[in-house]
Amino acid sequence: MRYPWSVPVLLALAALAGNAVGARSVQAQAEPFPFQVGDIVEFSFQDDGSRQCRIEEIKGTFARCGNPSDHQPFTVGREPPHRWVNVAVAESLTKVREQR
Repeated sequence: MRYPWSVPVLLALAALAGNAVGARSVQAQAEPFPFQVGDIVEFSFQDDGSRQCRIEEIKGTFARCGNPSDHQPFTVGREPPHRWVNVAVAESLTKVREQR
């Protein structure tokens, strides 16, 4: 005796089992930025003009900016507010030569 509902149920179970066994998470490889911590860069934005900053930290697509004239990222006393820039929305970026 045949059960007409058994074929679709068995196919669904086989598909779920195959998906569970063979599934691997896929991650995109992040492209490195053309700058690193300590570099002075100028970000240009479509609406906000441009901003120079000394890169203090990089997390994902965000870069934490410090004052470009400061040569030491750490301050004594009151710490200045952290400013993060979303590099993905910057229209252009120019690496500035440090003047000594």
